[in-house]
Amino acid sequence: MGLKIRNEVKVGAVALVTILAFIYLYNYLKGKDLFTSTASYYVLYNDIGGLTESNPVEISGFKAGVVQSIHLVNDGSGRIFVELSISKDYKLPTGSIAEITPASLIAGMKIRILFGQGPGFYTNRDTIPGKLAASLFELIENEFIPVKDKISNLISNLDSAITGINQILTPEFTKDLRGSMANLNNTTATVSDVLGPGEKDLKKIIADLSAFTSTISANSGRIDTAIGNFRTITDSLAAADIYGAISGLRMSLMETKKLLENINEGKGSAGQFVTNDSLYSNLTSSLASLDRLLTDLRENPKRYVHFSLFGRK
Repeated sequence: MGLKIRNEVKVGAVALVTILAFIYLYNYLKGKDLFTSTASYYVLYNDIGGLTESNPVEISGFKAGVVQSIHLVNDGSGRIFVELSISKDYKLPTGSIAEITPASLIAGMKIRILFGQGPGFYTNRDTIPGKLAASLFELIENEFIPVKDKISNLISNLDSAITGINQILTPEFTKDLRGSMANLNNTTATVSDVLGPGEKDLKKIIADLSAFTSTISANSGRIDTAIGNFRTITDSLAAADIYGAISGLRMSLMETKKLLENINEGKGSAGQFVTNDSLYSNLTSSLASLDRLLTDLRENPKRYVHFSLFGRK
């Protein structure tokens, strides 16, 4: 009897452990952690974009909870009620938004909490605002549409260009093109024949030109100095009162011209001396008499000066 009771206890214990393990596994698969304290938050959406229960709730990339339940609001508005179960270790500032966004290309959807600025924090069973982000495929499609239009325009332009080329490349045009190429070959051959004898001279000219440019480069410092000196001279000339000097010279020339005109007209002493012949003759005669007087004075001084120690006799 005791052995039978003992076996029933073992069976009951195994059954209880199995049930508890099943409950834990069930909740674990749904994203619940029976050993973590959580808070519930409610969100209303117009569209959940494929969100399902047990999808993760992330805060700054960390899994902070799961989608607990999803229900359609029975008020004719078409809105969807979503309950979030988030660990109490995370506090949500007021103004935070629960954004539904793609988890990856193949892993469905998730909710990302975008923190608000506060003040204060949401508490258990508060309703927070939510929104649906554009799906990854919508983003790709929106980015691809302009590229697709550009590719279509490029293909259309390329088709038009090919059509135009086909219209140009007629047999007559091909024949003319071949003739033109033949003439071009003949021309290049003729140029080669002409330049053949003078090739050495041409190379020498190029070498001399290269040497000249090298010399210029080697003496660039001196050239710069000469240019600087020339600039200094031009600056000095620009600063000098050239116009004043020219004006003064012009005035002097005009006065000289006037003086010469007065002399030619016999005005003034110099004019009388130049134009009056009698004055010139008198002056010449006076100079001759003075010269004779001086000569006589030198030769016969006693005739003009008398000295005596005892008085004049």
